[in-house]
Amino acid sequence: MLPRTHRSLPLGALSILFLTDPALAQRTGDNAVTAAEDAFGTSIGNEQLGLYGPNQVRGFSPVDAGNVRIEGLYFDQQAGLTDRLIEGSTVRVGLTAQGYPFPAPTGIADYRLRKAGDKAITSIVATGGPYETMSLEVDAKLPIDGERFGIAGGFGIYREETHYGSTPDYENFAIIPTWRPAPGVDITAFFGQLNFSDEEPETLVFTSGDHVPPRVPRLDYTGQPWAEAKGHNRNYGLIAKAPIAGFDVQASLVRSDRKVDMGFADLLFGVDEEGNAADRVIIADADNRYRSTSGEVRVSRSLAENDRRHTIHLMARGRDQKRRYGGADVISLGPTRYTVKDYRPKPDFVFGPDTRDEVQQTTFGAGYELRWRNVGELGIGIQKTDYRKRIDDPAGPLPESRDKPWLYSVTAAAYLTPTIALYGGYVRGLEESPVAPDNAVNRNEAPPAIRTRQADAGVRIAITPALKAVAGVFEVVKPYYNVDTAQRFRQLGDVRHRGVELSLAGEIVKGLNVVAGTVFLDARISGEEVDAGLIRNRPTGAIERNSLLSVDWRPRGLDRWSFDAVFESVGDRIASAAPGSDLVVPPRTALALGTRYRFPIGKSPAVLRAQLGNILNTFGYGVGDSGFFVYNLPRRFTLSLTADL
Repeated sequence: MLPRTHRSLPLGALSILFLTDPALAQRTGDNAVTAAEDAFGTSIGNEQLGLYGPNQVRGFSPVDAGNVRIEGLYFDQQAGLTDRLIEGSTVRVGLTAQGYPFPAPTGIADYRLRKAGDKAITSIVATGGPYETMSLEVDAKLPIDGERFGIAGGFGIYREETHYGSTPDYENFAIIPTWRPAPGVDITAFFGQLNFSDEEPETLVFTSGDHVPPRVPRLDYTGQPWAEAKGHNRNYGLIAKAPIAGFDVQASLVRSDRKVDMGFADLLFGVDEEGNAADRVIIADADNRYRSTSGEVRVSRSLAENDRRHTIHLMARGRDQKRRYGGADVISLGPTRYTVKDYRPKPDFVFGPDTRDEVQQTTFGAGYELRWRNVGELGIGIQKTDYRKRIDDPAGPLPESRDKPWLYSVTAAAYLTPTIALYGGYVRGLEESPVAPDNAVNRNEAPPAIRTRQADAGVRIAITPALKAVAGVFEVVKPYYNVDTAQRFRQLGDVRHRGVELSLAGEIVKGLNVVAGTVFLDARISGEEVDAGLIRNRPTGAIERNSLLSVDWRPRGLDRWSFDAVFESVGDRIASAAPGSDLVVPPRTALALGTRYRFPIGKSPAVLRAQLGNILNTFGYGVGDSGFFVYNLPRRFTLSLTADL
């Protein structure tokens, strides 16, 4: 996962980047509350806000499902994206998927690249916290030929302390040149890399019965000091957009590459209510590789007819994915105690043969959009995909998986009045399933792609031009994969997520912005495993309610100051897959407060930002899909200084 805060750097190394003229604010203006159009997921810079994010939408992950876009174009993400490369992201789901070509059932995570404009600017962010984390980030946007050609880029160096006491090191950097040779033509290349080292794993706790683990101290690393991961994430490619002979043409070609030189998982099994564990298991991996080359070409043509605008899209996508994993050394350290430092000598690792899998997929599609002023919108799409997966297991090649479904989508919106719109849609997709978890005997194995479907509907009300409310319902259905009683990750049935989502976002009065939302989720499993009484009909890890309230206040007369608060609350979380169990993790709430102080450094804007998270130091557990427990973040303080030079 991409780190958001990290360590320090000598200022002399930055001097060349300081040779820019003062310009309009860049990172000093980062504010997810004022930028958000709804409560469903917005990120800008280091700030993320919303009920959903790239890794969680309506109880599923768009990243795991393969629904990632860069600048609106398809991208098969295998490696995490660095913030030096990405300026922000938006979750396309429900109403925000209206008018978006070729939507997906699990939602879409759409990333925006950092790009240079016609103003030279360098932004520096120095951060201390949370805990003993220190970081320095530098982002520059340098025009070389006005708006025609420019280069954006940056780097960050980080020394983290996590909430479970580990101290990983990260370095990231990116470069993004953009060429605009003519009006409407945008050709952007990009390269971004994140290096990680000394990355100790978080302990995953599996209990011995129908109970949650005991409350334990946080910020104290009790894993094995020699279990330190090292590797890199790398993403690079080219995106081009241009009008050609009356057509809008867009194309992308992206390479995503994650290499893990050494990787570890730390599992505690049989933890009782006192914290005693029957066994601590360390899983060591070496030289794992996950990479993919993917791209899309889309040609669009729009025709205007009085108040109506018709658009036709033709699309071709493809990917060539290769993964190398497995051969892990599973080390049993025997009985121990949860959160007690019980260090053991570093073993001599013995690795076995790797598993290799390959996926080739091509998709062709056609879509139609109608936008009728003051009446509504209509979107229709159809796709034909050809999917093929081969697995070369050490025990021998497995049968090839193939699928060639027709996929389609229909979305519509009706404007009842200038301030009220109804929307609805139905989407079928072919998506990836999550990979097998650490406690599975086939760890890291990726099942073949799965057929999925989604239906949703709702209403948006513009209470004022600056304040909008959304209320919607949805249903998502997928094959259900998890570990069985033999600890093998496989399909156990089907899962249906049905829910209600509410959002309120915008400026209530001058200087007071709010983002508020709630999602109620009813998740159910069906199939032979449930009918036979082998698993519960509720998926482990499902959260029945998630609520958010975030405000940003800029008091009149105190122009340099603003104050913000975030209140988050989650309801019951299903904590056991055992049939007959009613074990849940009880509801939990957390409150965070922050402030910004804006001031000039010479002629350049700067912001001093202070944040205090989980003020009441609430303790609670999260639950993973495969049944493990991890505790939440304790109280934390972060102080950052941002300057746009």
